[in-house]
Amino acid sequence: MKKLLWLSALMGIVGLLWTSPTLAITVDFVPSTQSVGVGQPVAVDVVISGLTAGGPPSVGAFDLDVSFNPGILSPTGVSFGPFLGDPALLEALTSVAVTPGLVDFAEVSLLLPAELDALQPASFALATLSFDTLAGGTSPLTFSQVVLADAFGATLTGSSVGSGSINVVVPEPGTLLLLGAAMAGFLVRRRSVFGK
Repeated sequence: MKKLLWLSALMGIVGLLWTSPTLAITVDFVPSTQSVGVGQPVAVDVVISGLTAGGPPSVGAFDLDVSFNPGILSPTGVSFGPFLGDPALLEALTSVAVTPGLVDFAEVSLLLPAELDALQPASFALATLSFDTLAGGTSPLTFSQVVLADAFGATLTGSSVGSGSINVVVPEPGTLLLLGAAMAGFLVRRRSVFGK
């Protein structure tokens, strides 16, 4: 009976050592809101924070889906940050899939846990999303899927997600026309007064 009790206690301690500690991890858009004109490009960082700088648990993989209004925004690219390794050096694998209104992007690090621990600060950009603006209006950005794993592949718990929006402003042609007419009238008036 004593052996069974000791074995149970030992298994419990090993189980505690293998699980990731619960942290207040957040995934958010930076900046959270932006205003741009129609036809202008826009970039948004997807930032993770609440990690332990230079120590475990580090992020070993992620799979995120971001929803947006496809009538207002058109995705043009995803740039991955350097903190899970360099895909060009085969230190990480990346994936991007775009469907109307959704960008799915993922990365898996091939680095050792100690290398990831040393590489990652407490807060960093997982990726940067780039869009073209198509029409005026506001497009909310929301996470429809968030999967985070540590360097050993265990799910990082205690995570929360934020939201953001991109406000695409359409310049009013009437205002520009009115300003131009006022300037032309001023120049004509000035010429008639001072031209004599």
